[in-house]
Amino acid sequence: MKTAKKIYDSFYSKSTVLAFLLLVIVASIVFRDKNFLTSANVFNILLKAAKNGGFLALGMTFVILCAEIDLSVGAVFALSGVVMGLVGQVNPVLGIAAGILTGVVSGYLIGFMVAKMRISSWIASLAMMFALRGMILILAKQSVSIPAGIMTFAGAKILPGFLGMKSGISILIPILFLLTFLCMYAAKYTKFGMRLYAVGGNGEAARMMGIDVDRIKIGAFVCSGAIASLSGVLLASSSGSATLSAGNVYETYAIAMCAIGGVKLSGGEGKFSGTFFGILIYFIINTIFTYLPSGISVHWQSIIMGLLVLVSVGVQSEVFQSLKLKKKAGDAV
Repeated sequence: MKTAKKIYDSFYSKSTVLAFLLLVIVASIVFRDKNFLTSANVFNILLKAAKNGGFLALGMTFVILCAEIDLSVGAVFALSGVVMGLVGQVNPVLGIAAGILTGVVSGYLIGFMVAKMRISSWIASLAMMFALRGMILILAKQSVSIPAGIMTFAGAKILPGFLGMKSGISILIPILFLLTFLCMYAAKYTKFGMRLYAVGGNGEAARMMGIDVDRIKIGAFVCSGAIASLSGVLLASSSGSATLSAGNVYETYAIAMCAIGGVKLSGGEGKFSGTFFGILIYFIINTIFTYLPSGISVHWQSIIMGLLVLVSVGVQSEVFQSLKLKKKAGDAV
């Protein structure tokens, strides 16, 4: 467990925070005439993060930490909203529960296939993604309206007048912060969280230490599915309808945010705080592109994100780390 703690305290999230601060400073200077650092714009970025995959990145972090991947989160995001809308027409509370349960069941099934049947998480989650997308089209032929009783909560705004926000801030923003802190707490102060790092770092060694590796992996996928379904339920509730194509390619966004946040894609290293700053970096860049001249294609955003992910993964590579250690050894001499 000492090794896991050292990994948890690694430098990656620190570098992510520095990158975040540098990006904010540069953007504030370059776009000072656009009022980049106004409270309205800051809360707009946070709301975009809450609505467009930020939650999914937190759930994906659980899976990546134990050296697996979950490609189904976008489909879970969409299906949970549809299920909530359909069941919610009978009973709103039951609709929310059914929507969230969708992700829990999906996550458990993927975890079972990975842990017990020894199927690659790429294949298991990809198969689940196709199955869930098909299920969406079977259940609904068009967008599903969300009952007014459910919309009341998710569409609510709190703290009117806070930092100049006259109508208040969306309740989705504090929920994103709360979930981030809960994930950080779980990772650092619970046996499940610390065992995630042990399993991701070396599964066989963790098994020899007496850790139930299969249970940890199933738990990680359940967490990912539950958070994805919670996100889908919240978005559908706040927007008033569940669209059939919701969450399309969100799984790639989630993986990108984790990588930018310093979560090592091979497992065992990274922090939820790093993922959170990775989310912010992603959506700050997304917002910056809205300020650029219309002649600049938005497709450049995808290119920049791809390069950013490549750099983030490169920094985590064994080659880069060995060079860093050699430099430290040279400085010590």
